[in-house]
Amino acid sequence: MKRRSFLSAPFAIATMTEAFGEPSSDGWIEPPSQVSVKRELHFEPSHSGQVIIKTDAPAEPRPLVRPEIIDSIWFKGTYEIMPQSLHWKMIDQGWFGEDDIWFPFGENDWEYEHWFAYFQPACEAHDLLCTLFDVSNFWFTEPKELGLGLDLQIHPSTPRYATAKLIDRSWINDFKAAVERKTDFLIVDPIIRPASGAFVPRSAESARG
Repeated sequence: MKRRSFLSAPFAIATMTEAFGEPSSDGWIEPPSQVSVKRELHFEPSHSGQVIIKTDAPAEPRPLVRPEIIDSIWFKGTYEIMPQSLHWKMIDQGWFGEDDIWFPFGENDWEYEHWFAYFQPACEAHDLLCTLFDVSNFWFTEPKELGLGLDLQIHPSTPRYATAKLIDRSWINDFKAAVERKTDFLIVDPIIRPASGAFVPRSAESARG
């Protein structure tokens, strides 16, 4: 599905529910559904001796569809509320070409802060495990122990930074079994991998260049 197919969609839609819900006309092309796919959790060492849990999400942000294109297809402001994961799915399915995408991830871009807070591997693992174990969000002063050696924390940071850790590697098998009893959506790789490098956003100066 290419961008030209999208342009037959009605431009003025009152809400995101209507935009991403049932077709409103014969010309309407729905975005791909946000159906979840299986994700992998893996472990990396941390300086404290704990093991940090991460997902198999990319360690760097991915390009997004340009704001003017998204807003012209749906309605003004859609770009600001559309999940980044939906951008990636549409790009992966070939709905947009190279001229339609951009990489807005300099150090002062809100798109970078949003990606870092919710889609980079450490924060995504934290949020998935909070959902799986029915844990409400809490601040760093209230770490939550779940009896699996699991420590979930939101740290005092901008952008938001959240982590899920096991207090040591001896808990890996118990954690893996507990996750697999609750869902087949998450696959736990029990091997501890080398620590991955953190993504460094472009500086404002390099972004201008």
